[in-house]
Amino acid sequence: MKRICIILKHRILNNSDGLIRDYIMEFIQKFKKVGRGFRGRIPLTFLLSILLAGCATYYNPVTEKTEYTIYTEKDEIDMGIAIDKKIQRENKIVETPDCIKEIVEKVGKNSDRPSLNYTVRVIENKGINAFAIPGGFIYLYTGLIEKIESNDELANIIGHEMGHICARDGINQLQKTLLYSISTSILLRDRSAAIQKAVDAGFTLTMLKYSREQELRADKLGVTYAYRSGYNPEGMISFFRKLQEIERKSPSLKIAFLASHPDIKDRIDNVEKVIQDLKN
Repeated sequence: MKRICIILKHRILNNSDGLIRDYIMEFIQKFKKVGRGFRGRIPLTFLLSILLAGCATYYNPVTEKTEYTIYTEKDEIDMGIAIDKKIQRENKIVETPDCIKEIVEKVGKNSDRPSLNYTVRVIENKGINAFAIPGGFIYLYTGLIEKIESNDELANIIGHEMGHICARDGINQLQKTLLYSISTSILLRDRSAAIQKAVDAGFTLTMLKYSREQELRADKLGVTYAYRSGYNPEGMISFFRKLQEIERKSPSLKIAFLASHPDIKDRIDNVEKVIQDLKN
């Protein structure tokens, strides 16, 4: 048993994404403080065995790698449902036009996770923004919809948000934040209730900030999904250039869709290369 635990510990502590490693090390550090009263009677291998019981593997169709994760796909969907409830409570949701629902359904079927049930909601907000949360939920601001001039632009934007969902960017970010607050509940196996409680207590959209590489990848995926669905991938470029013009005319205006994202020129260059590859 000791040998098995050592092997498993080595495999997990050296996994590529580091998320499980970070969680275990955080758990161990916290337990050291609490466990001093046990006078060393609870060994590290026992703690690891508890943590390993909650781990799962997931094949990521975007990275084409098997990843270790605390959250299964069901947990991801449960977290999305919990976050969606909170977003609906805190924002004014308006009716989603049928044409938008149709685009979401069409692009979703041509994404890397076609079996996932995608849901789109429209938030009444003058900001130019769109975002996605784990489990297949996509949100569009009315301010963004007002700037869109074609289904091609909309399909590429929706595809970008699906790119984050398919790559599990959101759930991976939340594993680094909300994860630590529900460790006790995970051990008790009351996972759905724990996720709901953690979301209600601590979730904010700022937790879903992505790296430059993740954003450029989501652009690539969005264009690809839109192209597979019969939409013009140039719609992404026309939308980016529209945002460029808005920024030029109103430099003080903060466009949420561009906040913390790579420079828009880099995004256009990236998308142009993707389109060239798609058409060759």
